[in-house]
Amino acid sequence: MKLEKIFILITLVFGFFYTLTLPPFQSVDEGMHFYRTYQISQGRFIAQNIDGKVGDYLPKDLSEFYKSYEPFIKNIDRKQTLDNIKKDFKYIADDNDLVFTQFTNTALYSPVCYVSQLPGVLVGKMLKLPLVGIYYLGRLSNLISYCFLIFLALKLAPFFRLPMFLLALMPMSLSLAGAYTCDVAVLGLNFIWMAMILRLLEKDECQRKDIIWMSVIAFLITLSKSYILLLPLVFLIPMSKFKNKKDYILSLCFISFATLTAGAIWYLSSKGLKLDMNEVFADSAMQKLFIMSHPFEFIGVLIKTFFVKTPRLYITMIGVLGWQDTKLDWITYIVYPVLLYFAVFADTSKFILNRWQKLIVLADLLFGIVLTYTSLYIMWSPVGNPVVMGLNGKYFIPLMIPFLLLFKPINSKFDYTKIQLILVLSVILILLSGELSLLHRFYDITPQLYYKI
Repeated sequence: MKLEKIFILITLVFGFFYTLTLPPFQSVDEGMHFYRTYQISQGRFIAQNIDGKVGDYLPKDLSEFYKSYEPFIKNIDRKQTLDNIKKDFKYIADDNDLVFTQFTNTALYSPVCYVSQLPGVLVGKMLKLPLVGIYYLGRLSNLISYCFLIFLALKLAPFFRLPMFLLALMPMSLSLAGAYTCDVAVLGLNFIWMAMILRLLEKDECQRKDIIWMSVIAFLITLSKSYILLLPLVFLIPMSKFKNKKDYILSLCFISFATLTAGAIWYLSSKGLKLDMNEVFADSAMQKLFIMSHPFEFIGVLIKTFFVKTPRLYITMIGVLGWQDTKLDWITYIVYPVLLYFAVFADTSKFILNRWQKLIVLADLLFGIVLTYTSLYIMWSPVGNPVVMGLNGKYFIPLMIPFLLLFKPINSKFDYTKIQLILVLSVILILLSGELSLLHRFYDITPQLYYKI
């Protein structure tokens, strides 16, 4: 089987189990993402700011449904029961019984982030299902969308497909695919972007349709949590791939224009939502002032954060599931980098980055790390905090593709067919282990064992 077909099979099977095993609202900020998705399903794309509270008018039972699962959040002693599942069916979305519902930390995300889960919610509403039915259809819609986007990326990529396959099937990636989140759009679109770049690096000539499609993807990426970290990698494409220097400059300008246009559209649409994503600790205006008045101290914060937080970012990238309260088997954290090593060194393509291209990748990685750290320091951390708060390994999954590309050899050191088989079997075992971790965390299947992180 082709790798992209294997991906679909594994994703649908294990993604389906992950989607159903994880109780409602047990992925990070899933309740707020559900509120935002439901708001968009009502045809309202911009949240309201009423006396400093940001949200919109939604059916009362939405918040009641969410509150019924709040006791589960980060409470590893709380288990899902059959009685609790039965109670879920009493919550009905009555559009005539609306209350103002806050979803501050998701209000700033554009509707593009929620297109993947929106079809399931709309179908559930058309069928007049209870909220729990609408909820799980939205999750399944997200999973199917993730399948499609990564399938397209794997099909487009002419080489380096095994590393992309492994990154897309990390337990963290798959758990995000089966939950309410913006990360399906972020991961899927950025994987497609990287596949397009790899495709152009191998093509003899960059055509106009290639630039048009890259501009479309750049436009959508900018509207997906403004995750523009990989867009500068367009400079990896040599000028020799274009007809002439003028064509090269115009192509880059076209992609840049699409990016800036998307950013301007959403900025102008949402500028009335002045808020701090972390209302408890953060003060964005004061944090910006601190950075500008203490630049060297801020550089120290970035360096300290890198060394202090990297181990946590490493394990959360591979997978700490649920509300960051469900660790995987420790063997998974040891084995996954080994699998990525074999995936990189088994690649059969003769392509290898030149020195100037490697410098661009390194600069982009530094840009991505600093931009991510800085944005979370401004939006999420107390003023002058010694380290950046709110960091999560999932933010750096797309950056792993260019990072691993730095180590690609010109000649494969392994038998590709055998390595692919080993990697597929390993991923299946790891995802099975992740499913058992979720069952153990949320269901009383092993009462004789005490589960504690």
